[in-house]
Amino acid sequence: MKRAIVNLIVIVYVIIAIVVTLCLLNYNDYNVTEFGNNTLILIADDSLEPEYVEGDLVIATKENLDKVEVGDKIFFYNDRDIKLGEVNQINEYEGISTTYILDGNHQVIEDDVIGSEDNVKVYSKVGKILSILESRWGFLFLIIFPSVIAFLHEIFEVIVELGNKD
Repeated sequence: MKRAIVNLIVIVYVIIAIVVTLCLLNYNDYNVTEFGNNTLILIADDSLEPEYVEGDLVIATKENLDKVEVGDKIFFYNDRDIKLGEVNQINEYEGISTTYILDGNHQVIEDDVIGSEDNVKVYSKVGKILSILESRWGFLFLIIFPSVIAFLHEIFEVIVELGNKD
């Protein structure tokens, strides 16, 4: 029974380590995890309240941007931050590109749009956990060090087993 529990813990740990590593490997230019059309937005402060609170994980999908209408809210990149703004005007340029005019006459090009608020899934508190695991120190202490310790333990076990065979 004890061995089964240890194996289960190891399996869960390995799955978490793989998921976090994949998230880090899929960072875009803004240091945000992106899997295809899905972007993982970690809400790190209260700038997007009341819709989203600190610690939320918001998965935004960059699909159906052609269905965005005036009055819809969209997530977008603003310098190095992620913002949420309401669309006041949509400008299409010969079917090639689109810009959105948001609150306060802020213009956003289509490439900087993450997705519409209509296409998001929110997971409370998961963002806080993922932000800790994705941080440099969190990854080092929660993923790398335990992996090295487990590896060294296995080497020790092999050496002990080889020593017992003589």
